Amino acid sequence: MTWKGKRKRSTDILLNGMTLITGLPAASLAGLRRNFPTMRFVFRVMSPASTTSTRAAVVLVVILAAGLAGLACTFSVPAMLAAPSETPSFIAFVPATLPVFPTAAVTATPTATETITPTPGPTPTSVDPWENFPGPTLPSAIEIPRPMPLIEQPDSVVNVVVIGNDARPNEGIARSDTLMIASLDKDKGTVTLVSIPRDLYVYIPGWKVDRINTADVHGRQDLVAMTILYNFGLRTDRYVRLRFSGFIQAVDLLGGIDVQVTGFLNDECGGTHYRYSPGVYHMNGFTALCYVRMRYASSDFDRLRREQEVIQAVFAKSVSLYGLTRIPEVFANFDDMVQTDISVADALPLAPLAATVNADPSRIHRYSVDHTMVTSYRVPSTGAAVLLPNREAILAMLQAAFGQ
Repeated sequence: MTWKGKRKRSTDILLNGMTLITGLPAASLAGLRRNFPTMRFVFRVMSPASTTSTRAAVVLVVILAAGLAGLACTFSVPAMLAAPSETPSFIAFVPATLPVFPTAAVTATPTATETITPTPGPTPTSVDPWENFPGPTLPSAIEIPRPMPLIEQPDSVVNVVVIGNDARPNEGIARSDTLMIASLDKDKGTVTLVSIPRDLYVYIPGWKVDRINTADVHGRQDLVAMTILYNFGLRTDRYVRLRFSGFIQAVDLLGGIDVQVTGFLNDECGGTHYRYSPGVYHMNGFTALCYVRMRYASSDFDRLRREQEVIQAVFAKSVSLYGLTRIPEVFANFDDMVQTDISVADALPLAPLAATVNADPSRIHRYSVDHTMVTSYRVPSTGAAVLLPNREAILAMLQAAFGQ
């Protein structure tokens, strides 16, 4: 196929995807391409020679599906957790293969004619709680639990793990600040969200029991996926990594955002004191980032809620002010903000789902590991404050979320 033929095919694919999302006929979208510079930019980066073609298409379609539906999630402010406890006590790691104890020869009362030979007992078996997952390489402060039962899901479901952190491009790998599973069901036209607190103390396969936000440091998205499978029984098919290093510029490019604040906050950031009560606030990029990062006067669960409020506001402003046409430009200009393994072929089938949940937000089902499903715990060796999961409560939440 010639270069022009490849470009025409790429353009046709993008037109079809945008038609599915917007409901506009292809002829109208082609007109936008001719008349608006932003649309010319979108179609230009779809050139086969462009290194940003896949990212632009993914941002256009996937951010609609996972961003509009998956990230527009808010949670109620939980009650403060009890003071951390130092129980359970420290349990050092013990190799899982038990020794085989020798059987002693037992002899009956000596007689001239009879000797009793003992019956061999059963040979002890391995009791590795991690089953087929990699075993630990370091001791853990608590006993390693068994893997969570697998949550069965139909082939129509695509699970995307969303990882967010504050690391700048030149700062290397950092612990994740945000961890969420967006479960997209193309057949049912629903999006189910499961949000996970970063201080949840879980087994990280091949490492030890640690905060779940360290999985990204030790094995990037592959280990994050394995950790979620072990502790939640959910397979994840794709990932999206969001860097907030370009967040201020992105919000300012939109002219600021209107954030629906649902809780109270009285805290300081960058030398300025902020007081918020429920209501709508217009924020520029710096103020919005401060609003998300403030943590001293509230819990980590509250920060999680604020993250969702701001992400929802960013996407709502992008769509309401500029329609779909500005979204690729906003995110393509901040290329280091988004990393994903979702291809254009993966993205396009999700376009109808994005349109469906946009028209009917009740199709978004929101769940989270909240304060009722965890217990505060202080790690004896380090003094770190973490959250021990109540596995029964979490399993019940997952079964309710996925109709098990």
